[in-house]
Amino acid sequence: MSKNAQFRAIKPSPSILSFVEDNLLGRRRLIELQRAGYNTQLPASLDNIPFSTSSVREKIEENVFRSKLEFFASAKVSTSFPHPQLPEIAFAGRSNVGKSSLLNALTRQWGVVWTSDKPGFTQTINFFKLAEKLSLVDLPGYGFAYAKEEVKDAWEELVKEYVSTRSSLRRVCLLIDTKWGMKPRDHELIELMERSRKPYQIVLTKTDTISSIDVARRAMQIQENLKLSKSLVEPVMMVSSKSGAGIRSLRTVLASIARFTKL
Repeated sequence: MSKNAQFRAIKPSPSILSFVEDNLLGRRRLIELQRAGYNTQLPASLDNIPFSTSSVREKIEENVFRSKLEFFASAKVSTSFPHPQLPEIAFAGRSNVGKSSLLNALTRQWGVVWTSDKPGFTQTINFFKLAEKLSLVDLPGYGFAYAKEEVKDAWEELVKEYVSTRSSLRRVCLLIDTKWGMKPRDHELIELMERSRKPYQIVLTKTDTISSIDVARRAMQIQENLKLSKSLVEPVMMVSSKSGAGIRSLRTVLASIARFTKL
């Protein structure tokens, strides 16, 4: 059986199917969004799907993510890591998987975290803070990048050192492109986090590029592949930074780290 046929044969669990439908994940027709009550006239959807029925954008429901996002440090070497002061959530994944876009969507703030269609745009570990409650860390992407091999190797070693040694790191959000699934480099990082006993959570990105049933299949596939993992935080989260689907749910999950974690 081909890989495509194997993927098509996956039967998602009822809980995954419910999450996909409740959050209007997957590629959706305009009429579906309108029938769900979503205001399609808003200039930027962000986290409104499937909650916005008014002509104005609703206020962010989690206090910590209403705070101003401030850049405060970057590091090309481990000696430049800032002193641990706040609980940290790091965003990791392959180049161009949507890490910077997700940070923007979570906070509804632009111009702080720079984005680019060019893979490998983020070349340092960048630290941001939300008030004095939480730090969000944008890690360089691994895999393809417009850089020399020795430079890419240095980025990856820096990420590995950060993930395995950072005392204030409370969770790694490992971003996976929903369309393509997990790649060997993703498994390498997972193995490192398992050895380091660092909690990590899978976040499927760009869910608006494929059908809703395929989003559910991908989540089920990853859940089954990682069912023996000790450091995995469940469930698999699913988002679209473009449409806003799933952003509110992810924000709720991550806000608990700021509320209940002390250094």
